[in-house]
Amino acid sequence: MRIAVIGAGGVGGSVGAMLQQAGFEVAFLARGAHAQAMAELGLSIVGPAGERRVAPVRLLDPERLEGPFDIVLVTVKMYDLAELAPRLSRLLGPQTAVIPLENGVEAPDILARHLPSARVCGGVARIGAAIEAPGRIRVTTPFAVLRFGEREGGPSERLARFAAACARAGIDGVQVTDIARELWGKFVFLAPFATITAASGLPIGAVRDDPTLWAAFARLLAEAEATARAHGIRLEPDFAERTFAFVKGLPPAMTSSMATDLAHGRRLELDWLTGAVVRFARAAGIGVPETERFYARLLPFRDGRPTAG
Repeated sequence: MRIAVIGAGGVGGSVGAMLQQAGFEVAFLARGAHAQAMAELGLSIVGPAGERRVAPVRLLDPERLEGPFDIVLVTVKMYDLAELAPRLSRLLGPQTAVIPLENGVEAPDILARHLPSARVCGGVARIGAAIEAPGRIRVTTPFAVLRFGEREGGPSERLARFAAACARAGIDGVQVTDIARELWGKFVFLAPFATITAASGLPIGAVRDDPTLWAAFARLLAEAEATARAHGIRLEPDFAERTFAFVKGLPPAMTSSMATDLAHGRRLELDWLTGAVVRFARAAGIGVPETERFYARLLPFRDGRPTAG
């Protein structure tokens, strides 16, 4: 199986490294100092299980993308996706599955506007990971979970093969038949999680220990859940209770990529997380005052750290 990983950040880098270590042919698209370090030294993954390095790694030429690949995992930031999407056509074969592992719920639709719709699947990644230094990724969760499915529902052979590859690589990767519910289920958790960790500048353990922040997270979660249900998403009746239990069990040091980006003055995926809850709620005609308050608080940092005029 030939796998392309488009974006070698925390999620793409760690998942791609696990697949390569399992013996699959993996090619990464990376940039800048991170790409240079990968080319020279390989890719190092540091986490609860210790440190492992994959070397050598194959890097795709961003100016001359060439395929075909069986699986294309897309893990770039959402604000880069629309510009990148048309170029991914060069990686496709007749049965290629393009699986976005992005934040938010809009990536499959964005990709399908630029690529053959039948090639585009939906995907969800649950793993805490970020670039710690060029060529080095820090993983903060003991799990690596992927859920993926055909956008029209039903099982497919190509995704069954990818699920088998994930199992061989030690990834909890499962093909599902209702990928929309998986996408929204992650979104309803992640948007509040990213919002509260970014706005507070604190990891989830400190948020849990602060009654005011924990109550704010609960309100953000309730608003995101109401928004999903208003759009017809069939979340489980006990979704909120199970999400709280999940968040209470997360490692105390875990934070969100949006919080990490904010701390480093980088551009934020704000409009695909906090801002998306606001947009979707308005479209459904419901109010989300807590989310709107936090969105306004984070908005000055959307394009990176503000500079003095």
